[in-house]
Formats: sequence, C-alpha cells, structure tokens
Amino acid sequence: MEIYKIEDYKKNRKLVYLKEGTPAFCLYSRELKQFGLEEGGQIDQHTYEEIITLLSKRAKERCLYLLDDMARTEYQIRTKLKDAFYPDEAIDSALSYCIEKRYIDDRDYAERYAASKSKAYSRRMIEQKLYEKGISRDIIDDVMCQSDIDEAETVRELIQKKYGDVSGYSYEEKQKIIKKFLTKGFPYESVKQAFTFSQ
Repeated sequence: MEIYKIEDYKKNRKLVYLKEGTPAFCLYSRELKQFGLEEGGQIDQHTYEEIITLLSKRAKERCLYLLDDMARTEYQIRTKLKDAFYPDEAIDSALSYCIEKRYIDDRDYAERYAASKSKAYSRRMIEQKLYEKGISRDIIDDVMCQSDIDEAETVRELIQKKYGDVSGYSYEEKQKIIKKFLTKGFPYESVKQAFTFSQ
C-alpha cells in the first residue's frame, strides 16, 4: 500500500495517510524512521502488521489509562481511540481485550448509572443519557425494565430539597415548578402525584 501523505501532528508525532481523507494511523517520528516510512513510499504487508501490533499494544495501554480514571462505555472508549487516530484493527484488538477482562461492561455501566441517577433524573432522561453514551437500546430497555425507579418519589424529594414547603406558593408559581419537571422528562402523573403530596 502506498503512503499518500505524512503530516505533522503534535508532540513529535506524525499522521500517516494511506489515502486522501482521514489519517490511517499516528506514529512518532522515530517510528517512521524505524519502519522506513516516507511520503510516496510503500508499506508491505509484514510492515503493516508490525505497525498494527505496535498500535494495538499502545491502544490497550490507552484504554487502561482511560478506565483507571473512570468507568466508560465501549462507545466512549472507541471514540477516544478514533480521535487519537488509532486504526480500526488496533481499536478492535484493545476493546476485545478490555471486554474479555470485563474492564468494559456496558450492562454493568448502565445498571450503575441508572442506580446513581435515579434520585435526580427521570427514567426518560436516564435512558437518553445512556443512549448518548453509546449503550445499546436492548441493554437500556432491559436495565430500565428491571430498575425500581419511583419517579413520583424522586420528584417529591427534589421538590422538598429545592423548594421546601410549597403549600404557600401561588398557582402560577406551582405551575412553573411543574413545568420544570415535565421538561426534564418526568411523566405528568408522577409530577402531579408528587406535587400534591408535597403540598
């Protein structure tokens, strides 16, 4: 395969393009010399496999570093690695290792996230946030189906925490509070039930 272009990146690293568009991978300048890579030159299959092996190891190390900081979903890790210009083969290898070792577990992540946010977010908001984090719809549906989130109780606690006794509030003030909860995804019946109880 022919090297279309080599471009300066940062911290003595270079982006290597095998075709016009997105870089194929990123290497340090010393590694370009090690593999004998230059613009217009060719990469044989053996050299390419060596590069992938090197970058797979580096991607795995990057995964472990990112996961040491905080739990992340497969999608979040994949996005981070793509943004750092790791090739798909290296990303897949690193993710397979982390998933096999259960360092990445989307279902466990979803369960923990739902449990931790159930006292602040509506079910709909939790589902939306999990979807944005790349959790599959099947996992989200299953986790939410098995969760015991009481949205009316959540709203009651939030009203008490933020507004205290609302019995003296005017009709307009109460409606304004109700609308805030509705815009956060809480069902009207849960808000109505909680608000009535809180008064």
